[in-house]
Amino acid sequence: MNSPHQPLTPPGAIPVHAEPPLVIDLDGTLIYSDLLWEALLLFLKQRFWQAWRLPGWLLLGKAGFKDKLAAHVAIDPATLPYDQRLLAHIREERARGRRVVLATGSQRAYAEAIAAHLQLFDLVLATEAGVNLTSHNKAATLAQHYGARGYDYVGNASVDVPVWHGSREAYSVSRRPFRLADGRQTQPLGAQRRHPLAALLKAMRPRQWLKNMLVFLPMLAGHVLRLPTLLESLLAFTAFSLCASSAYLLNDALDAHDDRQHPTKCRRPIAAGSLPLSLALCTSALLAVAALLLCTLDGTWLLPVVLIYFVSTLSYSFVLKRLLMVDIVTLALLYTVRILGGGAATGITPSFWLLAFSFFIFLSLAMLKRYSELFNLKRQGKEKTSGRGYTTADKGPIGTMGVNAGFLSVLIFMLYMNSDRVLPLYPHPAYLMGIVPLLVFWLGRLWMLGYRGQVHEDPVLFVSKDRLSLLIIALCGALAVAAAL
Repeated sequence: MNSPHQPLTPPGAIPVHAEPPLVIDLDGTLIYSDLLWEALLLFLKQRFWQAWRLPGWLLLGKAGFKDKLAAHVAIDPATLPYDQRLLAHIREERARGRRVVLATGSQRAYAEAIAAHLQLFDLVLATEAGVNLTSHNKAATLAQHYGARGYDYVGNASVDVPVWHGSREAYSVSRRPFRLADGRQTQPLGAQRRHPLAALLKAMRPRQWLKNMLVFLPMLAGHVLRLPTLLESLLAFTAFSLCASSAYLLNDALDAHDDRQHPTKCRRPIAAGSLPLSLALCTSALLAVAALLLCTLDGTWLLPVVLIYFVSTLSYSFVLKRLLMVDIVTLALLYTVRILGGGAATGITPSFWLLAFSFFIFLSLAMLKRYSELFNLKRQGKEKTSGRGYTTADKGPIGTMGVNAGFLSVLIFMLYMNSDRVLPLYPHPAYLMGIVPLLVFWLGRLWMLGYRGQVHEDPVLFVSKDRLSLLIIALCGALAVAAAL
């Protein structure tokens, strides 16, 4: 591995002996992420059943905790979100013959793997032997190597202040400069970090809250259009939305490694590094607690239904999404649980027909989502999904099952129109018959577009932006109203 005895100075380059070495911090500086959080999440994802070990490892101190994680989890340096501007600056300095040092609080095995991948550092200083190389420990180590003001340092946070004090030139990638006690302030270098609030809101995926409008179906299908019922449905909608955003943040944090290898998911805030993992996880926990507390205001069966939903989403994030077909069935069931949540909040029991229809139509959409992912994967020349249980050979069976599930939902709707529940609710049930050809057209068109590779990987989002789909939904709603008048 790189050491002071094995410099990486390019052959023929003229060393810049007059300049002190350029020392680069890793977490939050060279990479947008933090390797401690990356390792912790990979451990939970890969060895969730061993999570009981974590509290004991914490008793070993921060350095010991990092050593334990590094012994159980390997991080692929090629997938990390690097600051490309800072990398370009490092390459320029090395081309001039300047020595560059990686000094990080991350565990040595991770730091050396990154240095070997980048081939830009003459020396790696990292956490090892029970010493957490951050703040004053890092400043003391650099002073031992290079003396007072014997290095230039690039950092990103207040923990780097002691290191900046001991440096000749202080650089930062933070949004604002740090003022030092000696009157200096850090100079900008690399890509300046943006405020994470916008990235947090994006990662919460408010557009996905459209799915939670399913909680209004029991009220609408039961024709219980009263203000108290509407308020109860709104409370359920809010609880499910908060719970869903909590799950999205956790899921994206666990999937960050796989998402970075995906052509579009790599732009997600956590995968791209614009949203810190620590902030994402803290927000996820707060949203989950807020959702459950909100359910207690309802005083009905909403709390246990939302708990079931939340536990199911956690199971999906940690295990189920990697199991063939189990992930698709789980997604369809999660849609149905939303309808049950609306029924629990309002005290309206959803009919068998409504639950059966919703399960099969959302099973079809879940199949379409997987089909679209595999279609794009095959178009990129790949064979297997990262972190999933599918290969491109599964595309055909998934498409067949998805089409069948969609048209089975239409059959269930037709049987519902002839059930004993329709006549008391709909004085003019013949209008409902007009919904059938609209559903057939909509599902057929959606799947044909999917077979052409023109459907977004999340069909619900595709439908929310597809004008023809929105028109069909509006016409179906108008026919249902006409049947009820």
